[in-house]
Amino acid sequence: MIDLTIVIPSYEAQDCLTECLAAIRDAERAHPELALEVIVVDNGSRDESLARARESVLAPRLIAWVRNRGFAAAVNAGLRIRRGRHALLLNSDVRVAPDLLVGAVAVLDDETEIGVLGPALFHSDGRPQRSVHASPGLLTEFVPDFLLRRFRPAGFARGGPADETTARPRDVEAVRGAVFFIRGELLEKIGLFDEGYFFFLEETDYCARVRASGARVAYLERLRAQHRLGASSKHRAPLATRIEFHRSLYRFVARWRGPGSVRVVRFGRLFRNLISVLLLSVPAIFFTRARVRAAERIGLLLWHLRGCPAEPTLAHELQRARMVTADSAEGHP
Repeated sequence: MIDLTIVIPSYEAQDCLTECLAAIRDAERAHPELALEVIVVDNGSRDESLARARESVLAPRLIAWVRNRGFAAAVNAGLRIRRGRHALLLNSDVRVAPDLLVGAVAVLDDETEIGVLGPALFHSDGRPQRSVHASPGLLTEFVPDFLLRRFRPAGFARGGPADETTARPRDVEAVRGAVFFIRGELLEKIGLFDEGYFFFLEETDYCARVRASGARVAYLERLRAQHRLGASSKHRAPLATRIEFHRSLYRFVARWRGPGSVRVVRFGRLFRNLISVLLLSVPAIFFTRARVRAAERIGLLLWHLRGCPAEPTLAHELQRARMVTADSAEGHP
């Protein structure tokens, strides 16, 4: 029987994917008693991602799409064909520690009330990353983080030195989707991810569903992974990325906080964005970086003033950016 199915959504990340698969292979060699299945879902890459996956000694199962359908759709495709008792959703820019996989499976087997489990995430240089999230709502929008950390600690955690306080899982609101372990029975109970989220907050929405079902969302600091934070959509399509985040934010708040809350959050975001545009107006005259930021903020402000329309989508803008890059490389005007 397969203990763990690892689903890796990938989009034009050939080098990261190669390192990710190599780290999984190292973990498999360190713990041969753990039976693994690896599924790579390629979201329409034009680099060598698929070739690298085929060359891996892990022999992953491959799902290849001609266009980018987003994180939720990609992981759902892998989860539908999984054979493992538990599942791991793994970003291609993550390198797992040798003991991470076997440790997480042991926790899921021993603590059956845990539905989702996340580890501590670290940068390549060892600096801790924020590993859990607070569920968005009026508090997260209008209360400063330093106050939320004090009165709502389940929404904040970064990895630190291992000690006795890191040995047991602790309940949190949501863990990050970069390394996202799911109990197999829970998948059968509450289903797959909401594909209405293209790129942001899909894991936060899933964690809210897990908690609503009565299961626990847990963070275990002694389990660790290196998160490289590779090439991001922010650099390929910055305005579309900002818009997509806000689209996901409003979807989440409407579902879990209600229509009144989403109206307040949208107004707050619009007002905050207007202030940012005004503050950047003078620096933008003199500094290129401020000019770029101001242009993004103006674009986001106009999107809000148009009523937050469904277009442009991040998928469309990423495709357009890729076509422009390809034309430039070929010397087209």
